[in-house]
Amino acid sequence: MPLRILIAYATKHETTREIAEVITETLNEEGFEAKAKAVGMVESLAEYDMVVIGSPIYMGMILKEAKTFVIRFADALKEKQVATFAVGMSCKDLTDETCRKVEEAMAPITNRVQVKGEMGMFAGRMNPSFIPIFGRFMRYNKAKTEDARDWEAIRAWARSLAKQCAVAAV
Repeated sequence: MPLRILIAYATKHETTREIAEVITETLNEEGFEAKAKAVGMVESLAEYDMVVIGSPIYMGMILKEAKTFVIRFADALKEKQVATFAVGMSCKDLTDETCRKVEEAMAPITNRVQVKGEMGMFAGRMNPSFIPIFGRFMRYNKAKTEDARDWEAIRAWARSLAKQCAVAAV
């Protein structure tokens, strides 16, 4: 039976959902049984062997829904392999300082559960209408969107996760 993996994501503007779907697709291509679900839609972790938790980072913080998910399923997560990924425009240029800030932002997750492997850090998508307060006065304009997602880097991270899972399953 293939390893069953849940990619549980929090999202505000669907960018993290789209990344979660590519991670899911890649893991399925690698022979796993992966499924992506919004953290608020997860009712149980019983059917999964591994959980990958993803959240965007806004103003140095992950979404509240991601924190709530980890608190709600804290006991169940102790029994699973857990990996994490972060999404944000700050991940566009991964310097040591940027990585440190992303790790700090993800601490509400990583301080509560034992995380396996390297955290995925992916650039996101930005539109001026996404900016808190300022964005309330703007309409979404696709032409003004900067999409910095590196799909091959996302797939490569998912494949490296698949290799770690295969080793752990042996």
